[in-house]
Amino acid sequence: MMRPWPLLLLLTACAAPGGQVSTLGCSGQLTVRNSSSQAIEQIYVSQAGPRDWGPDLLATGTMPMGDSRTFQAKPGVNSFRAVFVNGRAAEMAGLDVCDTPVLTVLPNNLAPGR
Repeated sequence: MMRPWPLLLLLTACAAPGGQVSTLGCSGQLTVRNSSSQAIEQIYVSQAGPRDWGPDLLATGTMPMGDSRTFQAKPGVNSFRAVFVNGRAAEMAGLDVCDTPVLTVLPNNLAPGR
């Protein structure tokens, strides 16, 4: 008779954290398009969200209106924060970069897409 523990350990190792779908084959790349009416001076992408945004991905400059850039995020569900040059910020939680690898920053909101 087989003990259930080895099978349980194997299944646990294969499952993604939090019961999420596996992110195998996902690079974690996120393309951000600035379709707003202002330049963006800070961009943050974090699986921890507001608890720990981590480093500013635009630490060396700004992202002008009409610009598009690709950033590296951790595969899976992330939170996103864009801070405009006027100090206003827009945030989105629950963005799965594997399913929706494009995020458009609009004047009043953020729009995920493919």
